[in-house]
Amino acid sequence: MKVKAYAKINLTLDITGRREDGYHLLDTVMQSVSLFDELELERGKEPGIRLRCDREYLPLDTKNTAFRAARYFFEYCGLQKEGLTVSIQKHIPSRAGMGGGSADGAAVLLALNEIYGAKLSLEALMGLGAKVGADVPFCIHGGTCRCTGVGELVQPAPELPDCFLVICKPPAGMSTPRAYALVDKYPLSRSQATPKLLAALESGDLRQIGESLGNRFDETMKLMQVRDIKKAMLSCGVLGAMMTGSGSAVYGIFETEEKARNCMQVLGGKGELFLARPQRRTEV
Repeated sequence: MKVKAYAKINLTLDITGRREDGYHLLDTVMQSVSLFDELELERGKEPGIRLRCDREYLPLDTKNTAFRAARYFFEYCGLQKEGLTVSIQKHIPSRAGMGGGSADGAAVLLALNEIYGAKLSLEALMGLGAKVGADVPFCIHGGTCRCTGVGELVQPAPELPDCFLVICKPPAGMSTPRAYALVDKYPLSRSQATPKLLAALESGDLRQIGESLGNRFDETMKLMQVRDIKKAMLSCGVLGAMMTGSGSAVYGIFETEEKARNCMQVLGGKGELFLARPQRRTEV
C-alpha cells in the first residue's frame, strides 16, 4: 500500500509552563499542509519490521517514528509475528519544525489500520500515536487543531480558509532540545497568541489570521536567516509570515497563487522552497 504523510505548520506556538518531568506544556494551533512524504508498506513472510529510507542519515530502528508506530500497532492488535517492510521517500525537510517524522508515524498507523482491517477508531489510533511521539496524534487527525499538554491533546478548531502557503527552509537549523534550552533562559511571554488566532479562524478573515500568527521559538531564537526570509515575504504582500515549530522553516500566507509564486522567485537562494495549501482533516 502506498500512502502520503502530510507535513504540519504551527500557526501559533505558546509555551505555558513545564511539567515536573521536564517536558514543556504547549498551547498551539497546528495546520496540516499539502507537502508530504511518500510511504510504501508491504507485508512480508518473515516476522519483523524493516525500514528503508532515501535519506541515509535517518535511523531505521526504534529511533524512527515509523518503526515505533508499526511496533505499537502490532503489539496493540496482537500481531507481533507479522512481517512488514516500510519504504520512505522523504520530501518534508528535516530539522524544519514541520513534523516530518511524526507525519510518517501517523501515516503508518493509518495504513496498518486499513491493511489489517483492524477498524480502530480515530481516537484509538491517536492514543497509539501519543506513545510514538507528541505530534503524532495531530498528524493522524489532520486539518486545523488546537493542541495542548505536550502537544498530544488534540481539539478540532475552525478551519484555515483556502490559501497558498510559501514555505522556505533555510540552511540554518537548531535541534529541538537546544531550542527549548534557549527558551528556558527567557521569561514566558505574557501575551498568548493562540486565543487571538482561534478568534481570527472563527471569523474566517485570512488577513486577520495572518496578523495573529505567533511562535515563542521565533521570539527567542532570532535566527538571522529566518529574519531575512520573513522580511522578503513582507515585501511580497504576505498576509502573515512565521517560523514553524522550533524551526527553521518559515511559511507565508498568500491569498493568490500569483503572489505566492512571485514570492518564491524573490526567495530564490535563501533555502529549499515549497508551495503548499492547507490540508483538511483525516476521515477514518
